[in-house]
Amino acid sequence: MKPVKTLLALSLLSVMFSAMACEDSDTDDTVPESATLAGVVTFSGTWPGTGTVSIALNPTWPPTGAPYAFKYITSAEIESDQYSYIFEDVAFGAYASISVSWLDPDDSNPMTNQHTLGVYGGTGQAFFMDADSVIVSETNYEVSGLDFTATFEN
Repeated sequence: MKPVKTLLALSLLSVMFSAMACEDSDTDDTVPESATLAGVVTFSGTWPGTGTVSIALNPTWPPTGAPYAFKYITSAEIESDQYSYIFEDVAFGAYASISVSWLDPDDSNPMTNQHTLGVYGGTGQAFFMDADSVIVSETNYEVSGLDFTATFEN
């Protein structure tokens, strides 16, 4: 009977030791897999009666293809002339611009029907060519305060 008790005690001790050795540490060492970008667009001018307004995260500036991500903006989402945006699950890397534009439904030419209303870090005086890029990485993965103005020309 004594050998059985000894074996049982040793088995329990080895299970407890294994369980303690596999315990997670108290520090959070998880590495983020993607980034989040956020900001506020302040609109001025009169919202258009037709066409669509969108915000886009662009890999190049000026855009030479599809944006990395975009969202349509409706007038119902505007509060006190402001729209709060967030882009989630953004792959790490450099993005040349965040821009707001209006698609003119009366212009069927894709080269001219998208009118830029505002760009993060850019000015209308420079035709928005001075847009600021945004870089996200494992150490810079939550970027907020990317605020800018978008102007409807009436």
